[in-house]
Amino acid sequence: MTDQVLHPDLTDRQKADLFEEGIAHFNSGRFFEAHEPWEEIWRSTNPEPRDFYQGLVQVAAGLHIWFARAKCEPAARVLDRGLGRLRALESADLGIDIAALVAGLEPWQAWLESQKGPAPMTTPTIRRRTERPGPQ
Repeated sequence: MTDQVLHPDLTDRQKADLFEEGIAHFNSGRFFEAHEPWEEIWRSTNPEPRDFYQGLVQVAAGLHIWFARAKCEPAARVLDRGLGRLRALESADLGIDIAALVAGLEPWQAWLESQKGPAPMTTPTIRRRTERPGPQ
């Protein structure tokens, strides 16, 4: 039995630190390690926006399934679920460029579904959102 709390109470600072930890792992290609801090936020008592964190967990898990196990169909299914959640939030200002992340994941999704041709040459990265929506 583990000591992990199913629904931990996290402060805003703890959530921010876990979010950054996940980004660092994701951008280094450590997808399993990326999903863990995001999952901790998602399972917390205050994971808002829940779909955002669940989407990040799922896209990281989908990439991990491919890179660690070379299983196209399960990777495509999990990645598709995560992409669906992130696409719904593309215009939201949640600190990262969600649209760019989705665009970087779409070639992987297409390739995993078709299993035709070579795999995409690059893995997606998470970029900070540099422009704020609304009036300047």
